[in-house]
Amino acid sequence: MKSNKATLSVRLNGDLKQRWKAYCEQRDTNPSDALRQVILRLLNGVSTHDSTNASAYEQPDTSRRRMEVRLTETEYARVETLALQQGMSANRWVIHLIRANLSGEPQFGMTELRTLGESNSRLLAIGRNLNQIARHMNAGRALETVVTAERIDTLTRHIKTHTARVADIMRANIDRWRLE
Repeated sequence: MKSNKATLSVRLNGDLKQRWKAYCEQRDTNPSDALRQVILRLLNGVSTHDSTNASAYEQPDTSRRRMEVRLTETEYARVETLALQQGMSANRWVIHLIRANLSGEPQFGMTELRTLGESNSRLLAIGRNLNQIARHMNAGRALETVVTAERIDTLTRHIKTHTARVADIMRANIDRWRLE
């Protein structure tokens, strides 16, 4: 099967190239996959700021062993299509598939990570609002006109709806990688 991939050549000065390599190594990816993800995010109109930084004290297992997997042309084409849709190489996609099945843990793609990042932002905003309300109440200020049972019920419904959506995304992610 003929590949429809094209090569993109980018000239970087020495410092920028070293910083890019270090960035990719920190995220356990190669420069091509990382650049492909940046391009997809830009084309989809999404910020390129990565909100998922690994902890400085984590020491990932960096040893690697090579494994060969033979797929039919149809299987390989389908893996490539799914991988490109998720902004990664076919090899990276297979690694995520294996890790998800070995660990039982989610292997999030960029779409899920963006959604979870938005979720955290919204929940933090709700938390800040609740802190302001608590401060006013602790200071003895009257909040009857601002805080009503109806508003609290509305907030509770929003939180429940939002957490159900995030749970659905996480469940869909796990189901995507499950082999059955």
